[in-house]
Amino acid sequence: MRKLIYLVILITAIAVLIFFAVSWYNSRQSLPRVIRIAGGRSDGLYYPVAQQLAKSLSKLTGQSVHVIETNGSEANLDLLSKGKAELGFIQTVSSTPQGILGIAPLFEEPMHLLVRKDKGIRSVSDLVGKRVTFGPLGSGSRQNALTMLDHYQVPLKNLHDTKKYFGAIATDPNIDAALFTTGWMNPTLEQLFQRNDLELVGISDAEGFAASHPWFVATTIPRGLYSGNPPVPTESIETVAVTALLVARADASDRLVRDALAALFETDLRASFPTALTAKAAKNYDATVMHPSVASYHDPTAAINRLAKTMEVIGKSKEALLGVITIFLLVWGWARRRRERATVAADQIQKQKLDDFIGETLEVELQQMEVTDPEELRPFLRRLTMIKQEALRELTSEKVRGDQLFAIFLSQCAALSEKIQMRMLYGRMS
Repeated sequence: MRKLIYLVILITAIAVLIFFAVSWYNSRQSLPRVIRIAGGRSDGLYYPVAQQLAKSLSKLTGQSVHVIETNGSEANLDLLSKGKAELGFIQTVSSTPQGILGIAPLFEEPMHLLVRKDKGIRSVSDLVGKRVTFGPLGSGSRQNALTMLDHYQVPLKNLHDTKKYFGAIATDPNIDAALFTTGWMNPTLEQLFQRNDLELVGISDAEGFAASHPWFVATTIPRGLYSGNPPVPTESIETVAVTALLVARADASDRLVRDALAALFETDLRASFPTALTAKAAKNYDATVMHPSVASYHDPTAAINRLAKTMEVIGKSKEALLGVITIFLLVWGWARRRRERATVAADQIQKQKLDDFIGETLEVELQQMEVTDPEELRPFLRRLTMIKQEALRELTSEKVRGDQLFAIFLSQCAALSEKIQMRMLYGRMS
C-alpha cells in the first residue's frame, strides 16, 4: 500500500512538472491579444515605417496591431517600460535602458544642420545667439542634438531653444536653424528641400565626434540625394549618424520577436522604404544588447547553444526532471521552426541577392550624377545593363520574380537607363 502511495505521489509530481514546463514553454510562444507599437510623430519617418510593420505583422500573426503616435524615442521607451507598448522605435544611445533589448536595426539617421542661408551659420559653433529648434521634449533627436552642442561646448542657455519639431522652420520665419537626426526618407525633410532659402551645413569633424561618441558613426550625405532644382545638397556633406532600432522589453516572448523580424525581413517593407537595412546587415549589428531570440532567427544553430547553456544550469539544480522536459520542448520547437524555415531558405537567399542588385543600381545612379561627358556616361549604361542581365540570370525563383521589390528593381533599371541615355543625348546636343 505504501509503495502505491509513493507511486501516485511520483506520478502526480511528474504531471505537475510537465504542466508547469508546458505552461512556461507556451508563455514563450504566446502573443499579446493586441500588439502595440510605439512609433513617432505622424509627420515623421518612424510613424509610416511603424504602420507598414504593423500591417505586415498583423497579416503574419492574425493579431490586432496598433501604432501609437508619440514625440519620439524617449516617449517610446517610457511606454515600453510601463507596459503600454510591446514594440517601439528608438535611436541608438550611449546605453540601452535596463529591461529593454534590441530586435533589429532599421536604418541610419544622419545628423542634419539645416540653416537659413542669410544667417551666416557655417558650423554648430555659429548657433550661439540664434533661434534654433532641436526637436520636442521626449525625442531621441533632441538628445542627440544636445550631445552635439556639448561636444562643441555651446551651452543651451546661450541660444534660443524653440523645442519644436524641425519642420517648424518652414512655418516659423523666426527660426534660424534646426539641428536634428532623421532618416533620409523623412517626408517632412524632402518637403523642406524644395525651398530655396534653406541649406545643409556639414559637421566638419564628424570622424572625431564619432570616435568620442561610439553610438554615432561618421557618414556622408551624398550630393544630389534629395530632388530639387538643383538637387540637394549641391556637394557631399560630412556628418554623423545614429541607427534607428526596433526594441522590446526583455520579457517579450520568443514568438513576438521572431514574428517581428519576419515582418521586417520576409515582406516587401523595403519596397516602401529602400533605405531600410537588410537582414544581412541586421545579423552583423552588435552596437546594442539584443533579445536572445534574435540570434536564433538569424542563425538556427544559436538555439542549440542556448539549449546547451540551459542544460548546464539545469544540471546543477534540483529540478533536473523539469530541465529534461524543458529541453525536450525547446528542441521540439526548434526542430519545428527549422523545418518551416527550410521551405523558404532558398527564396531568402535570392531576396538577399535582389537587395544586392538594388544596391548596385543605386550606386550607379549616385556615381553617374557626378559625370556630364556623354562618352564617360556610356560605361555606366553598360554596367547597368550587366547588372540587369545578371539579375535575370541568377534570380530564377518564381516567388522572388513575383515579388513587388523585383518589379521595382526592373522599373528602376529601366528609368535609370533612360535617364542616362537622355543625359548622353543632351550632352551631345549642347
